[in-house]
Amino acid sequence: MLQKRKKLNLALITCLGILINVLGTILLPQDQQKTEAQKAIQVRTDQWLKVDKVMGTVKYRNLYNYANRAAKVGDRLQTTSDEISTGANSSAILSVDTGVGSIYVEENTTIQIRSFRIASDNGRITNLFVPRGKARLQIRKFTNRGSQLNIQTPAGISGVRGTRYSITSKPNGSMVLTTFEGSVATTARNQTKMVNAGFQNITFVGEPPSNPVPISNDASLRYAINRQTSGAGRTVFLVGYTNPFNTVKVDGLEQSLDRSGKFSLQLPAPSSLKVKVTVETSTGKIQVYEIPIL
Repeated sequence: MLQKRKKLNLALITCLGILINVLGTILLPQDQQKTEAQKAIQVRTDQWLKVDKVMGTVKYRNLYNYANRAAKVGDRLQTTSDEISTGANSSAILSVDTGVGSIYVEENTTIQIRSFRIASDNGRITNLFVPRGKARLQIRKFTNRGSQLNIQTPAGISGVRGTRYSITSKPNGSMVLTTFEGSVATTARNQTKMVNAGFQNITFVGEPPSNPVPISNDASLRYAINRQTSGAGRTVFLVGYTNPFNTVKVDGLEQSLDRSGKFSLQLPAPSSLKVKVTVETSTGKIQVYEIPIL
């Protein structure tokens, strides 16, 4: 009986200690609670991406500590939600912690840290998120079999162990992947496609990756201007067609392409005689079109 009573008292003391600890956290001032939560979330490791070069407007942000400032050479992205964002006509170059390669961040692009992990063979696993824009990667082959560099977009995930390729996250969430050397795996909807050198594929949100096709460098554009007049005034619609792997901007604003490469938009009441349409292929070839709208 005495032994049972001692065990019961020990259990009560343990529970009381846990309760005091929980209540102590709950009763902390709100700002201090936020600090404690951030400490639990942001566990630093010796893995990182380092900013090697910035051109134009490049921002560093962290959603947990509300950091938002101009990025500078030497900055390290090493905690969850650390991100780099480039503005128009701006770019950045990031290096991977082990010196395994570089990430070239093009204009109007965001790259965010999702997680860093260590594989069972001590290989390093880097998980990134690109919600918008385009990045080019040059990664040498990893020495550890467990090492990976994965990039997620709204449409799917690309994973590499050594290659040279580009990835583009479109305004509608679709992902274009182009492989220049090696092979890249694209995964979505529990299906994976290998994209070998000289090929590219596209993944739309909610769909599996498309079959790879040879890289196209065709920046041609077909278009039509539809003019309508009503009591409210005159309305102009631009409808264009290009290769669905291309990037299209109308007066600097990127357009969403459907699977056939079609885009359409209503232009404001004519304040100029023409619009500027820029078509860029996945290899970087650029063609500019001056389209009359009157």
